[in-house]
Amino acid sequence: MDRPVEPLAMTFHQHAWRAALSAAVLVVSAPLLVAASEHWHDGRPVLLATGLGWLAVTVLMPFLALKGTRSGVVRFTASATLWGAGTVLAGAFPTATVGPVPFPHLAHAVSLAGLAYIAFQQLRHARVAGDDQPLLVEASLFATVMAALSWDVFGRTGHVGDGWWQASASLVVLIASFVAASAVVLAVEHGALRLACFGLGLAAVATEVTAVTAAHSPRAADVAVLLALVGGLLLLVFQPRGGFVRHGGVAVTQAARRLRLAVTLPGAAMLLDIAVNTVDPRVDGLLSAYYGAAIVAAAVRQAATARAIDRTRQTLSFQAQHDPLTGLQNRTALADALVEPDRTQSLVILEVSGLDDVTDVLGVAVGEDVLRAAAANLREHVTPLDGTTYRVRHDEFAVLLPGSPDESVRHLPHVLAAVSAAPLQVPGAGRFPVAAVAGVARVDPGARAAGDATLPLVHADLALRDARSNPGLLGWSVYSGAVAAQHARRLLVRERLASAVAEGCIDVHFQPIVDFTTGRVVKFEALARWDDRELGRVSPVEFVAVAEESNLVVALGEHVLRRAVSTAHAAGVFDAEVRLAVNVSVVQLQSPGFAEVVREILSGYRISAHLLTLELTESVFLDSDSPAERVVTELARLGCQIAIDDFGTGYSAFGYLDRLPVHVLKIDRSLTQSLTGEGNGRSVVTAVVDLANNLGLTVVVEGVETDEEAAICRSMRAGLGQGWLYSAAVTSDRIISELEREYPVSPEAVR
Repeated sequence: MDRPVEPLAMTFHQHAWRAALSAAVLVVSAPLLVAASEHWHDGRPVLLATGLGWLAVTVLMPFLALKGTRSGVVRFTASATLWGAGTVLAGAFPTATVGPVPFPHLAHAVSLAGLAYIAFQQLRHARVAGDDQPLLVEASLFATVMAALSWDVFGRTGHVGDGWWQASASLVVLIASFVAASAVVLAVEHGALRLACFGLGLAAVATEVTAVTAAHSPRAADVAVLLALVGGLLLLVFQPRGGFVRHGGVAVTQAARRLRLAVTLPGAAMLLDIAVNTVDPRVDGLLSAYYGAAIVAAAVRQAATARAIDRTRQTLSFQAQHDPLTGLQNRTALADALVEPDRTQSLVILEVSGLDDVTDVLGVAVGEDVLRAAAANLREHVTPLDGTTYRVRHDEFAVLLPGSPDESVRHLPHVLAAVSAAPLQVPGAGRFPVAAVAGVARVDPGARAAGDATLPLVHADLALRDARSNPGLLGWSVYSGAVAAQHARRLLVRERLASAVAEGCIDVHFQPIVDFTTGRVVKFEALARWDDRELGRVSPVEFVAVAEESNLVVALGEHVLRRAVSTAHAAGVFDAEVRLAVNVSVVQLQSPGFAEVVREILSGYRISAHLLTLELTESVFLDSDSPAERVVTELARLGCQIAIDDFGTGYSAFGYLDRLPVHVLKIDRSLTQSLTGEGNGRSVVTAVVDLANNLGLTVVVEGVETDEEAAICRSMRAGLGQGWLYSAAVTSDRIISELEREYPVSPEAVR
């Protein structure tokens, strides 16, 4: 890799290579200076002076190219030296020959070779990213047309000679035309190269005119060589200081428009010359050869264009049908495969869970590596089964397997295991479990004829939803009439729930929470209940899940909160200094203005904030400094009590108790039921209760159903109990009687 050039401000000894390069130019220039002095009077003084002046500039060139790479500076200096040397030699020996070939033509051809090298390098590098057609093809076509036009002009102006003169002059014309055509194409392609390319083209064309006209029009040749010097200086001043312009610099669409403009120039020039020859024909074998070369170049360009279009079409087709991250076919390809299946197949949609944890901790790149590993594992397991793997969403894959779903489910354990193994193949990700659930649907050959080619996708998605909501299904579900009925039920529940929330038809019941020591009711938990005129009584488990899926949970939660506070206030709950607990979802905490809603409700009923307890699940607090955590802190500062619901069934990170304003722990009913059985259930609950008491937290034991459970809880010094032993949730008209009631106190059990 080339080392970037140091600034000129650095000391000279740090630029020894620059000094060596300048010294090399001086070594080349010394004999040329001697030849110029010896042939000043019998040579061409203007050419000699121009060439020597340019060589003088070239000596300083290594120190003028401040920002180029070392190899770039060397190449540019060598090319410039070649042009100056060729010009001096052509001026020193204007009438010399090499055999039958005029020496000045060869000298100018050599001088133009340096410019051709610069043009060739730029054509290789200065391309728009993604352009498959080399600019060299465009330059070659334009060069042949320019050569034909130039040769015709020179012939019509009387600049002709014998066979060897024509051959050597034609060499100069060809090289100069290539350089000039390259300059035009580069200028059209890249605005940043416009001035530099103008200088490059001017130097090439002027050198060509100098070589061809020197024998017949010396004054024209002198003027042309001075213009060539000007072009060289423009190229030196405006060349890209950072080296060659590479890939782009402009938008692809803009470059394409400019490239189309460049393509029209050769055709216009050729038509002009043909029109002139039609009016005033001129017999010239070389001109005919140039015309033939232009036709060949046009054919080559057409073939290159067709090839580029074909490659682009293939690339676009591949991109349209494949996922760029995993290389698998995408959802579009899957839809095409379902349009006209040739056999009975099974469509499996797999949803990957656990990726968010990988991405949040290790970054997006590692998460993508896990996805790639999962895709590779799937393809490895599915391909031998004559199946095809697709990636249809960020965290979803699809698999088409031959045969009916009953046959395909035999392979699902291995397919799901392949996804779960992916983190183990990515460094650092092995500690994060990744799992998958799957929905399976049948794909019949007659699907298109029935007009339902996309139904397998719908059915597989429904089966996936069923597998997601039913962990007991071993990780997958096959679409069936029962799954369809569940989906129809879910849609109906969603529709009716939206109406019920809007109309305020969700009722609130109140379950007492009892002090184990006194038997008095010290708190009520507000629980949503729904009786619909079409659906009858709907379980909270069902309609709350539907509310969370359909973004109704915020409106539902706010309605329950307002209804519960209003009802409790009217029944005198707060006047009796009895607290009210209301469940709050994560979505509510993350919705804007939730804390303001709570503040407005408390203010409206003039209720002390410490009488309101907000019950949250442990998963709310997974992310430190999350929006939900900040809202919880704000509510605690307002005076509300914060309870962690279902403690012991979720993540149970005891660190929450240190960093969060928690006041109440509610022990889940599953742990309560383990108190009287074998195992370590009682020890676990005892440890939690002791921890809460030491931290000054209130403990509420849920699911207390027997006197034995209540006695054990009391002996553990758990403060409060809730369950059917005392009462199920009651309607609002029974709140007053519950406030006055005193439940029997169970004796303490032996610990």
